[in-house]
Amino acid sequence: MENAIGEILVVPFFGQGHVLPLTELCKKLSSFNFKTTFILSSDISSSISSSLAHHPLVNVTDVDAPIPPPPRPEIKFDPQPIMMHYKQMRQVDIMILPHFGDAFTKFQVPIVAFSPFSAASLAMDYAAWKADVEFIIPGETRFLPGLPDEMAMDYGDIVRRYYGSSEEPLIGTKKKSFPTQPGDEPVWVQEVKVTSAILVNTYDVLEHTFLEYLAKQTRLPIYGIGLLPEKFWLLTSTKSLIHDKDIRTINNSSQKSNYSEDEVLNWLNTKSPNSVIYISFGSELLPTLQEHEEISKALEELSSQNFIWVISKNQDYYPNDLENKVGNRGLVIHGWAPQLLILSHPSTGGCLFHCGWNSTMEAIGQGVPLLAWPIRGDNFYNAKSIVCHLKIGYMVSSIRENIGLKKVKKDEIIQGIKRLMEDKQVHDRVEELSDKFRNANFPVGSIANLHDFKDYIMQAK
Repeated sequence: MENAIGEILVVPFFGQGHVLPLTELCKKLSSFNFKTTFILSSDISSSISSSLAHHPLVNVTDVDAPIPPPPRPEIKFDPQPIMMHYKQMRQVDIMILPHFGDAFTKFQVPIVAFSPFSAASLAMDYAAWKADVEFIIPGETRFLPGLPDEMAMDYGDIVRRYYGSSEEPLIGTKKKSFPTQPGDEPVWVQEVKVTSAILVNTYDVLEHTFLEYLAKQTRLPIYGIGLLPEKFWLLTSTKSLIHDKDIRTINNSSQKSNYSEDEVLNWLNTKSPNSVIYISFGSELLPTLQEHEEISKALEELSSQNFIWVISKNQDYYPNDLENKVGNRGLVIHGWAPQLLILSHPSTGGCLFHCGWNSTMEAIGQGVPLLAWPIRGDNFYNAKSIVCHLKIGYMVSSIRENIGLKKVKKDEIIQGIKRLMEDKQVHDRVEELSDKFRNANFPVGSIANLHDFKDYIMQAK
């Protein structure tokens, strides 16, 4: 297209946590008159909005053979035929994401890495590797040079991460693994060696310290370009209710639920401000069946606590008698839930999450404090940042070094919910943080960083 000033090929790892922010990035890049080609697996291309799919500067290309995420590197999509075509046409100026570094380097296509994870999780992975945290012993606290003192790690941090994996703790050993375990070399360290810059799905006001640390350690330009949709911020700035269908594409086949959005809204409208705890773990990283039962017992015992509990259809569990026992003070949603509507409603006063980064940013954006229940990978460092650095929530479990208690119990859930819902300072702190990175329709820092990145691309051409 003659109006395009260059072309960018965007190749994400598959999974909504990767695809959703890159969808927003494609929109931003097209606003700078870059043509973007977004390569997706055909099994998730239906999640792309029609406005993006028909955008004159965005080409959404789906492939039949999906690119598998780690740890299955033996099944690969071969990008070389596509890259040969683009190189012959001299159309590609830069590529987002380094998963096919060898091929793009061969054809002299500049590569930019994109992380859908928080800057804190990247920085902590790197710092833990450099600080040899796998040698931490019980009772020891190890500070991480270059990071805030409150992010220091102890033996409990190490054990917690291993309990979130399928492996047994191998304290005192170094290896490569996915997800990265404390003390391992992060997978991305080798990947970014072929890149010329790194984009991080975060906001400078939230993670300035960690972004600075990453820039110093990698010696690469780092851009915090938080990619929650602009309409999210427009509605947030006016403290309006957010309807999920207005913000992101919702596939009808995945929207099956025992409650409609209107029914959820009507229920929320009957509750007092800040009185509802919202509990959701998404569809991939879930507590065990036994822990689901502990949640059910805790919610039954919390006799005056309003709640919405979302249970994934991927989990073979449903508390059949819970709603009968608690009456109108609880909703148990089986399947899809209107998360943005719930978070933006004034009745919601806290959330219990696994601390996936997209949901965490949505909660902070709405000024909702978090009760952290990390399960795997980046969840743990996100939770540590929420609790220790930002101080806008609590861990669901206060157990530190008692490694015999692997599962979260009813009493811990009860105590955690009470602490979160009753702590006015935590509520004030997250509301203040939310106010800091609201703007008329998009946080100022992300706009500036996107413009800086555009200038960088033009210089790299």
